[in-house]
Amino acid sequence: MIDPEIGGVYRAMAMDRDTPSALVLVTDFDEETQSLTVTLLSPDLEFGSISDLLLAGTEIGRSYDLLVESDVFGYIWVVQLDRRVGRVDATVLQELASLRNEEAVGRVVAGPPIVGRSDPRWSFKLSELKRLRALTSDCTRELIDGERVSLIDPNALRAPSTETEIAAFEEFVVEVIEGVKRGTTRVPGWLVDIALDADLVAAYRAVGLYNSLRLLWKLADTTDVPAAPHPTHARLEHFHEFQVEMTAASGHSSLWLLGRSTDVRGRIEPRAVWTRDDRLFQLSYIAARAFVTTHEEVHA
Repeated sequence: MIDPEIGGVYRAMAMDRDTPSALVLVTDFDEETQSLTVTLLSPDLEFGSISDLLLAGTEIGRSYDLLVESDVFGYIWVVQLDRRVGRVDATVLQELASLRNEEAVGRVVAGPPIVGRSDPRWSFKLSELKRLRALTSDCTRELIDGERVSLIDPNALRAPSTETEIAAFEEFVVEVIEGVKRGTTRVPGWLVDIALDADLVAAYRAVGLYNSLRLLWKLADTTDVPAAPHPTHARLEHFHEFQVEMTAASGHSSLWLLGRSTDVRGRIEPRAVWTRDDRLFQLSYIAARAFVTTHEEVHA
């Protein structure tokens, strides 16, 4: 693992490894969480504004100059640092802090203020925020919510029919039970309501999985079940929405729905989804009727 250096210019990688890397300036390090505060760097000098410092390539041993975007910063894990490509001296960090606090700075800023949406630099800043968000979403979510606890995706409870789906459900149940024992998985209380659905029970009896379903019911946590019970024949999608509402009401900003795949060899790859008001709901799941991970955006 890289030993991070305050003032270091690093190539940072996203946790999913599919997002393009970016150059960042490390401005702080939290040893307890192994997280870093980083500011995004850009070679697009023509889009510089009063919120950006101009960093000469000669200062960091590069052949090109960079923008230090004081208003585009966030948090990443130490493990996301790929390699160091340079460093700045303490005065740059001091000037960056002054710029963020709207204090006088002793070095040249990269351009005039952005005064409206018609300025091309407005769109540039939005794209830069999106670029940084792709790098910081995993760490930010973890720092806000702490250790994530997964809940069952309602789609995972649809009765299986083929041999592949039956095998997937059995593996899913084992994974849920182990997760509950580890304290990383929570079986929601609305499963008790679904347990009263005669059609669902009959479907599981028909494929010999009724006892597996009963194991999940016994693990159900009814802590957050409202006083007014939900209809026993409500659509599974209704409980999907209910989980999101309960997550938001509890003050969390992310939710990991644990689902099963019809492909028993497949792995669940939960990913972050941002809502329009910047609350983060993680609603990735693999439904019993599909082979791909589906992403759904919910507006809090």
